[in-house]
Amino acid sequence: LTMNIFTEQQIHQLLIVFIWVFTLSYVFFPLIRKVVISLKIKNNVLSRSSHEGYVPNFGGIVFFISYFSVFFLIPEFRESNTTFVLLAAMAVIFVTGFLDDLITLSPKLKLVGQLLSASIVVVEPQLTIHSLYGFLGIYEISFFYSVVGTVFFLVLLINAFNLIDGIDGLTAITGIVISVFYSLVFFKANQFLFFAICITNIAMLLAFLRYNFSKRKKIFMGDTGSLLLGLVLGILTIRIMSLNLTSLNTFSVPQRNLPLLLIGILFIPILDTFRVMIIRYLNGKPIFEADRNHLHHILIDAGFSHRSVSFGIGLFNTVITVFMFFVVKYLSFFASLFILGFLFLLSAAFLFWVNKNRSAIRKKIKLKNKFTLFF
Repeated sequence: LTMNIFTEQQIHQLLIVFIWVFTLSYVFFPLIRKVVISLKIKNNVLSRSSHEGYVPNFGGIVFFISYFSVFFLIPEFRESNTTFVLLAAMAVIFVTGFLDDLITLSPKLKLVGQLLSASIVVVEPQLTIHSLYGFLGIYEISFFYSVVGTVFFLVLLINAFNLIDGIDGLTAITGIVISVFYSLVFFKANQFLFFAICITNIAMLLAFLRYNFSKRKKIFMGDTGSLLLGLVLGILTIRIMSLNLTSLNTFSVPQRNLPLLLIGILFIPILDTFRVMIIRYLNGKPIFEADRNHLHHILIDAGFSHRSVSFGIGLFNTVITVFMFFVVKYLSFFASLFILGFLFLLSAAFLFWVNKNRSAIRKKIKLKNKFTLFF
């Protein structure tokens, strides 16, 4: 099979998109920060936070502006029916995140907004999961289960990115890593519009990192940003799952193994989400109740810096993705499934060991302090 490549005009458009989004984001992040500070809009610093003091958390506004501008910058977006669906879904999740950052919505109201946004997405046929290509013995999916499964997956990934947004740089770096690998898939499949969204993500998040790591001009993406980014990456994931067999063959990965590769690419948000929810369930706590059991909190509390944890986790996710690409390409489905499951268990065990070791050190320090005070 011969692979179609982007035209010279499309490549120029992609270059313009990257420069435009990076420049726009780089200029707007500090502007949004100044506006939020001048209006004295303050978010509560929660007890589980890894930061001290006040930092504006409305960086997600720039995310929405970036997506909106790109959809009108590229002619093919303006001519596509998919654009309206994407903008409508993004608008709903943007409002949900913005209100949560502004007045703190209840978990139920946030879930309503997420469900509404995901329900808009499934209006577009190419943004629903129609087949699992034999994954777990499942091939074609009926319309009802296709819609329900797609909505469930989108809500899951939206919340997953909301959950990992706990320290400087982690959500942005994870988003960049995922977008880079997805861009390779869309390039091989000749999916120009979705490739352009990946480029938008990369440019926007690179600019965000400049200010998210800053000490004097720090800004957070907030729920406005993490929910929106989770939605967009969820949409990109579903689009890959809905590609036809010809497009997938150009990527040289067996169709049956494709879901395993995507799980590998989304390794960090999936690992953190399911691990935290299982811990909360076993402890008899609501699964949506906030705590400091996230993988980044464990590593931060163990003494690592925000940057080292964020870049370390990003590197780990990259290694897992590259490794799983070769695993699913050359090994059978069951061998690939076993290896992926083993990686999840090994990662969870490592985090348990770090957390247990941290708790033991804390107890020793408390005993030492009590002993010193006594004498």
